[in-house]
Amino acid sequence: MIHLPRLRPDRKNRSAKPSLATLFARYFIIAMAAELAIIIGFAFMLGKLYQNSDSENARRMLDGPASLLVQELQRVPVAAREHALPQLTRHFSYPVKLISSLPADLDPESKQNFATGKTYLDFDNNLLYIPLPDDKRMLLLGPLDATPNSNDSGWITEDIEVLLLWIVFTGSTLGLLMYFYLRPMWRDLVSVRDAAELFANGDFHVRTPQAHSRLFAPLSTALNSMAARLERLLEMHQAMSHAVAHEIRTPIARLRFGLTMLEEEDDEDERRRYSDGMERDMQELEELITASMEYAKLNRGEAILQREQVDLYEWFDDLIDLVQPLKPAGIRLSMDCARGAAAFDRKLIYVASRNLLLNAFKYAQHQVHLIVERQGTMLEIQVDDDGHGIPEADRERIFEPFRRLDRSRDRATGGYGLGLSYVRLIAEHHGGSAFAGTSPLGGARLTLRIALS
Repeated sequence: MIHLPRLRPDRKNRSAKPSLATLFARYFIIAMAAELAIIIGFAFMLGKLYQNSDSENARRMLDGPASLLVQELQRVPVAAREHALPQLTRHFSYPVKLISSLPADLDPESKQNFATGKTYLDFDNNLLYIPLPDDKRMLLLGPLDATPNSNDSGWITEDIEVLLLWIVFTGSTLGLLMYFYLRPMWRDLVSVRDAAELFANGDFHVRTPQAHSRLFAPLSTALNSMAARLERLLEMHQAMSHAVAHEIRTPIARLRFGLTMLEEEDDEDERRRYSDGMERDMQELEELITASMEYAKLNRGEAILQREQVDLYEWFDDLIDLVQPLKPAGIRLSMDCARGAAAFDRKLIYVASRNLLLNAFKYAQHQVHLIVERQGTMLEIQVDDDGHGIPEADRERIFEPFRRLDRSRDRATGGYGLGLSYVRLIAEHHGGSAFAGTSPLGGARLTLRIALS
């Protein structure tokens, strides 16, 4: 497998390819904005729900200290209260002062309650207004959350500090989680994207590395499978094109020679001989084109299996009878076949078995042996010969289309180099395989293995 290199997009396309930082920032900002909106909304609802009860409870809690302060202040003459107040409140943790009036925007109900001697708590500003029965003035306590020596920065209250700390903590935690979650997906996305661009440019050798995220793992696997299939189809197409072009040159050259001789020859018998030769050349061209088309159709997966239940011994015995006329003189053909029934495509298995036997006939010296046996859920069809065998380095090459190890083969021996390649395609179409090995007879053993279900 060829691992995909990291591509460096040119400047023109750089804006079209966002980085991991851009993606992370986009989703992080959205997540933090959502979190902030949730916090503010939740705080607002809680404030509305508990504002009145919290205000009343706080006022009641402050009524005790307020009453004690009023009692102490009533012991002091009215004119001297302004000077005595700091001494009385020196242990208070919040400011206390005398004022002459209530806030102007106070609602009438609160004013009425204050006039009857009840304290008024400004919950929003943390201020407590205390009436003095013998004085037109009133006490103001607060802000209750402040100290006399506090260095308050103004707008940064304790609530805002807590909110900021919460945002920093949750933001950093969420950011780390998002980064480690997005990083493998981003890496897989870049690999798939770059591979797709290379595919679009016609490079089918590239493969995406193994995906690190479960989201992109199926896509990466499917993309690699598609690329492998496209590469195989392209290589097959190129091999077929070159091979057919090479194979077709010989009959065309003979046709051209025959036409030339036919025009120059006056003898009727010679003209007939050239005419018959041209007819054979035309038939050879037709057979070559037909074989190439059938091979390409099967390789594209367009052929549909028509499985039929057959008796193994009877079917292969008939096959032996059909190929007997094609057997060269001096070659003995024998068979060992398992008993029972099996389901396969009779037409395709006939073509594959016939091709195996015809190949063995070409290279056997005295004997060809057919073996049919079950191996679990598989059916094996083995053809042995006593020829010179196949070198180990060439045992895969013989299944390539238009591949001939015997360079001396010509029209006299027949064939176009598609036979064994066709056998392997038929085997794969049946969920099996085809391979070559060594025969106990001393030559080659070619095996066709197919799945029975």
